[in-house]
Formats: sequence, C-alpha cells, structure tokens
Amino acid sequence: MSGVSGYDVPPMYKDKITPRQRPDPRTDSEILSELSKHIEVTSEKNIWCFWDSGLDNLPNWCRHNVLNWARICDSTWTVRLVHKVPGKPNYALDWITPAENLLPPAFVDNTMTGPYVGQHSADLLRVALIWKYGGVWLDVGVILFMDLDRLCWNRLSSPESPYEMCTAWSNQTFIGNHFIAGRKGTEFLLKWQLLFSHLWKGRTSCDGLFGHPLMHWRAGLPSDQSIALKFKWPFNVPLTTLVDYTAHISCFGRVANLQEPESGFDGKTFWHEKVLKIDALDECWRAEKLIGFNGQDLFDLLNLRKPAADADQERYQKAENLVWDLLSSASMQKVAHGKKLFATPALGTLWDEMERAGGGSGEDTLAKLLRDGSVYFEQSRREPDYIEVEKLDFVLRKGLLEE
Repeated sequence: MSGVSGYDVPPMYKDKITPRQRPDPRTDSEILSELSKHIEVTSEKNIWCFWDSGLDNLPNWCRHNVLNWARICDSTWTVRLVHKVPGKPNYALDWITPAENLLPPAFVDNTMTGPYVGQHSADLLRVALIWKYGGVWLDVGVILFMDLDRLCWNRLSSPESPYEMCTAWSNQTFIGNHFIAGRKGTEFLLKWQLLFSHLWKGRTSCDGLFGHPLMHWRAGLPSDQSIALKFKWPFNVPLTTLVDYTAHISCFGRVANLQEPESGFDGKTFWHEKVLKIDALDECWRAEKLIGFNGQDLFDLLNLRKPAADADQERYQKAENLVWDLLSSASMQKVAHGKKLFATPALGTLWDEMERAGGGSGEDTLAKLLRDGSVYFEQSRREPDYIEVEKLDFVLRKGLLEE
C-alpha cells in the first residue's frame, strides 16, 4: 500500500488504516474562500472554532488543521471560525447576540483582561454556539484523524440513540473542552453556559474564580490522584491559577453532579446516560501518552526527516511509529500551548515560534506526514472506543446558581 509523499504504511499498521475512499478535491484557496463567508445555518452539522483576531491571523499550522477538518468531514458539514473583529463575516456577536443574555459584559464590551483572554473568550462561545445551533466545537489546535460522523455524530443523530452530547473524559466528572459535540437545544449545554457566564458577572479577569462560591462544590468530591498520574503536564503555576484557568471545565463538573430540587433537572443522570465519552488520553493526547509530556521532545521527533544511512535510525523509527500510531489509533491530537502555565514550552508554542522565525515543517518532515496522512488515510475502526465511567456517590442537590 502506498502512503504519502514517498512513505509506505508499515506492515504493523496496514490493517488499521486505508486510503480515504473519496478524497476532497478542493484547494486550500477554495476552502479558505468558504471559511471567509458568513454561511447561514441549515443543519446541526456545524464545526465551530475560534481565533480572536480572525482567520487571516491564524497561525499556519492551525490553518492547516481547520482546512483539513473540511477535507476529512464530508460536504454535509460546515466549518465556521468565529472571531472578535466587528464588521467582518463570522463576528462572534453576530452568531450569539447580546440580547440573548448568554454572554457576560466582559465579552460583549470587549473588556476582558489578563493573559488568557483568547482562551476564556473561546470558553464563553463554545457551548453557547452548540446549544443554539448544534454541532461540534474543536479548538484550532486539534489535528483531526477521524471524521466527525464516525467519531460521534452517527450516534448523536440516530433516532434510536439516547445520546445528546459527546466529550473527552479525563477523570471523575471532568473533561477536555477542546472537543465538545452536542445536539441543538440540549438542556445540559444551556445550564453549563449560564453557569460559566454567571461566574464572569461583574469581572473582567479570571483572577480569583477559584474562590467563587459556585466553585466550592469541588471540595466535596472524593480524593482522586488518577489525573496527576495520567496527565503529567509540566505546570509551574499555583493550583489556584490553574483552577482559574480551567473554570469552564469546573462548571461542566458542577452541572454533571447537579440535581436541582425545584426544576427537576438531573445533570448526574444525564452525564451517565446521555453523554458519549471517549478517553482523553487515548484519543486526544495519545502522543503524550506514548512519549511523555515534554513539548520539546514531541517537537524534535516530528521535525525529523527521513534519515541518511548513518543517522540515528532508532530515534527516527520511534518518531515514525508515533506518527503511524496517531494516524491509526487516535481520534485527534490536541496540540497544547500551555500559555504561561508550563515550565517548558509546549508543542503549539514551539510551532508558533518556528513560524515567527520564518520556518515551518519541511516537505519531508514527520510533522507533514502527520498532517497529510490525516487527510489521505482513514482508520479501519468504525468508531472510537467509547468508555463507561465510574458513578460517584457525590451528588450536588442545589439550584444551578445556588451557593
């Protein structure tokens, strides 16, 4: 079986991936032209993403990601990159208007401050867009390997299916919010959005969110060290800063443990019975699972080119096996930035720096094999390995905004 740019699929992976049957013939320019337009929503098959300064300012490696989503998913899906540039197509407040009361003043008035404005702007949009229109949110750092129909939408859209959402589970009732899929109008999504927006009421910065009374529920969770054992990110900030940064995920956890006495909303039952779950480490951070959480190591391996006969063949083989493993066994690779959070630079930061220096992944690097292979190949498995998670004894019997 032939591969991409002179690469052949190694024998151990030939039963796991095959050439894509109907490759998308569109050029980059054609897809970019579509992304630059405001396209009205006509179905729930929408892919949403965000870059605060718009498509023109998206780093090239992220732009390749978005272009490839359009190629991997068929024409029944519409990709939209929303932004915070007034007057341009796909301006965020044209999709979620201030009158809907889903967004706090800090977003609407563009007064958010601090080092994580982009991240928290995305956090305020991702669930609102899915709730209002339906579809899938992907961070622009996601390299997608499995089309979204197989990943989740065939299940979510089936009349026989009980599922309304799909997420990447990390531990307990916490998820990675780089990938969220949901049906239009799902009540869980609305609760999640209203809670996170409420946390931002009267503030312009995430500083101190950890101390908000609606975040105190975390103290009632049973002790769990599994996340520290599985996800060995090189954090170098206080825990309070990390909780501030990930408040959106904490809000998901609150809703997933919530049973509201007055409204009857049961987020706990919804979480276990109506949310499809993939394992975040296996399906989204598989590269880190295989080689560790040092971004420089991953950068160096993906930057390798086919070696000469006297080169380090063992190191190259390790790197090439990593790429084929991702192409054949992961749903996606979420490339992290870890902005001002990590002691060592993450892969996304290093790729940004390489672009600013005028470089990029060369034509024969393993990074290019990973990018091109994601489009050229499709996995033999029909869907990801969905998981069941442990039911915690913990229940939060309160109203959504009850302290």
